[in-house]
Amino acid sequence: MSEGKSRPIVQGLVLIVIGIVFLLGNFGVFSPDWEVVWTWMIIILGVIFWLGFLMDKSRDFLIMPGTILIIFGVVFYLIASYTWATVEGLWPIFILAPALGLYATYLISKKNRSVLITSAVIAVIGLIFLLNNVPVLKYIWPIITVAVGVYIIVNPEKKTIAKASGPDV
Repeated sequence: MSEGKSRPIVQGLVLIVIGIVFLLGNFGVFSPDWEVVWTWMIIILGVIFWLGFLMDKSRDFLIMPGTILIIFGVVFYLIASYTWATVEGLWPIFILAPALGLYATYLISKKNRSVLITSAVIAVIGLIFLLNNVPVLKYIWPIITVAVGVYIIVNPEKKTIAKASGPDV
């Protein structure tokens, strides 16, 4: 092997550890709760993606999958720790995870406005579904939405967000 190439020590160590863990589990040395262990594997994989970005800032493409994996891992951990019925209220987080991944990408890498807009649209959709799952909020947020709509119609002279961002004529 030439001196210019690095040895894949980390990959080899990861495979050795995984093999030993499974062997010890198969021989009955310990019995891990696999319903929880696999969720931590997802979280750790997400952290590895983030570490890959933090070690080389040019790899900003690692931010989104890292963020999504961490969020999914946490949600699956909660589900595995409690009950799968928990997913009934948490499923909108699966919509919010890509939105948060895009938003993190926007904040940390080049400030691409289309990434921010895409993140916002996905986040609004996810938040609507999430708020609709909260007993009290499922009645409040539609009322607030209607009130804002009525306010916009009744006060047309007020600048709207779209008008405010454009040039004055």
